[in-house]
Amino acid sequence: MFGLRLPKLPDPGQRGTCTAASGKLDSRATSHGIARDAVPTASDQRARTVVLAGGQLLIRAARHSVLARAGIDVVADVADGPTAADAAELYRAGVVLIDADVPGGCVRAVRRIVERAPDAAVLVIAPELDREQLLAVVQAGARGFVAESLGAGGLVRAIEVALSGEAVIPRAGVSTLIEQVRDRQQEQTSVDGFELQLTRREADVFARLREGMTPKQIAFELGLSAVTVRRHLASVARKARQARPLTLALESTS
Repeated sequence: MFGLRLPKLPDPGQRGTCTAASGKLDSRATSHGIARDAVPTASDQRARTVVLAGGQLLIRAARHSVLARAGIDVVADVADGPTAADAAELYRAGVVLIDADVPGGCVRAVRRIVERAPDAAVLVIAPELDREQLLAVVQAGARGFVAESLGAGGLVRAIEVALSGEAVIPRAGVSTLIEQVRDRQQEQTSVDGFELQLTRREADVFARLREGMTPKQIAFELGLSAVTVRRHLASVARKARQARPLTLALESTS
């Protein structure tokens, strides 16, 4: 019943005659094979329409039930990002709720949906808040992030907020976004004799590495994950490699 894929979606301006039961979906059929009104025109209101994407079939069914009871219209229920992008564009959905474990990766899916349906608010839902994932999906164009730990009521409120045009950022994730803005400020740091422009966080991490701290100790002191620390160190190393050829080239011309 739920999770029907949309193999091929027709042009929104055409009305087909096949329903989802025949393996195709036209502009008058839902993911459940039930006839709908024709796709609204650009001037119609986008109110309370949602596309569900990714996640296990039973989980999507539960989310569908929660939203339906709240009076929110789930216009499509699909398994992957590309199909979600097609459905969001076809039905001019107000919100696309995409599971963090969607096949192909949620960041890629978010980008595709934003490109195809720029007016749709994309929300990523996951079992719990992942700060790095939050940052990645927001940078990709998502309007927010929803933790399943909020429960059914929290999910409905998040959808309502997104439909109203507001961002949906968990309180615990606000500091992550603020930190990212601060990190954009550049600091000049000498690395192996090369003057590099590092973000504030890269400089913090690298300074502690110079003091002899391990990545695990740095992560603990700065409140970061070990993966994030390694990512910052890799970025510093990459900038140093990029600076070395440039410096050698300048020396050769002097």
